[in-house]
Amino acid sequence: MEIERKFLVKDINAINEIISKYPKKTITQDYLYVDDYTAVRKRKIEKSGNTKYVYTVKTMKVGISVNEFEKEITKEEYDALKINAEYITLSKDRYVIPYVDELKIEVDVFKEVYEGVVFAEIEFKSKEQAAQIELPKWFDKEMSQIITNSKMATQNMKSFIEFEK
Repeated sequence: MEIERKFLVKDINAINEIISKYPKKTITQDYLYVDDYTAVRKRKIEKSGNTKYVYTVKTMKVGISVNEFEKEITKEEYDALKINAEYITLSKDRYVIPYVDELKIEVDVFKEVYEGVVFAEIEFKSKEQAAQIELPKWFDKEMSQIITNSKMATQNMKSFIEFEK
């Protein structure tokens, strides 16, 4: 079970100094299948000259919780998984920032179709922790129950996100 809150970051300049201290992962994310209850994706993750490939199935999203199955796969398996050509490929740079109580903030700086969009996410150990934790001041509007990456892949949400800024 993944318990995660997602926030829009309106001013990337406000956090550039923070994220510049941490290694960058470049992520290319394609969806194979999405419906109201399930999202199946593959990811290519590049960091420090190394590449890994991950297959993920997310099911039954309720509020800030979702069931998640994730498996590292080979390049050959990754290449064999055919994407849905109707979906948008998501490209982003991710920075992982240590936070309180052994939590980490993942800052995603999107590229290409979603250039200029920045989200910050925190994965929690429990719903209680998610409700009680103090958030950084640079977190703006909470988008946890409004926008998912699978929704961004199946619908062009750029104008909606820009409106929220």
